[in-house]
Amino acid sequence: MNDGGAARPARTAGVVVAVLALIAAGYAVVTLLTAPVVFDEGDREISVTSGTSFSIRLKDNPSTGFRWVLAAPEPDPAVLQESGGHYVPDKPVRAGSGGIRYVEFRARGAGRTEVTLKYCFRCGTPQADEQDENTRIRRFHVSVD
Repeated sequence: MNDGGAARPARTAGVVVAVLALIAAGYAVVTLLTAPVVFDEGDREISVTSGTSFSIRLKDNPSTGFRWVLAAPEPDPAVLQESGGHYVPDKPVRAGSGGIRYVEFRARGAGRTEVTLKYCFRCGTPQADEQDENTRIRRFHVSVD
């Protein structure tokens, strides 16, 4: 009996599976290393390396007319650059329910700067009430190595 013919395809399949597993593991590691770092509202001291993308996660409810905006003083542009943001609604999505706002940044160069985020009513509109007692301010001290 000659099982050599049956063993070769089984070995080849085993090698292919092993290579695919190695590729998947490598992809997972690269994704973890390059995915943006997320900091919470309570993380007032943020330390990242130059070139790192990160987000600050804040509770939000746009249906109230309030929203998070970058406020003065703006971060030092040589150290940090705002790169956008996105909103993820709570599940299940219902009218008037809240969610999470992610404000995204990219660390550009070594140094220290401050990020000030303001939760204000109709910011940037003529109806904005700058003296609103419900305005929340969050300050984050960012160090970039």
